[in-house]
Amino acid sequence: MENKDLFRTEADGYNRSDVDAYVSKLKAEYKKIYEYATKVKSDNDKLKKIARALSEENKALNNN
Repeated sequence: MENKDLFRTEADGYNRSDVDAYVSKLKAEYKKIYEYATKVKSDNDKLKKIARALSEENKALNNN
């Protein structure tokens, strides 16, 4: 991706407000992804706990 697609340039480099807005956008997206990943991990841990309990229950039923 070329510079013209992201930021305007000024005499001394990139336009600071464009860069700041882009960084803020990236931070917001990263936060959403991090929160989603944390929720998925939590849900996964809960499902693993349920699966272990069911596995133990099945073993107990097979022993009878």
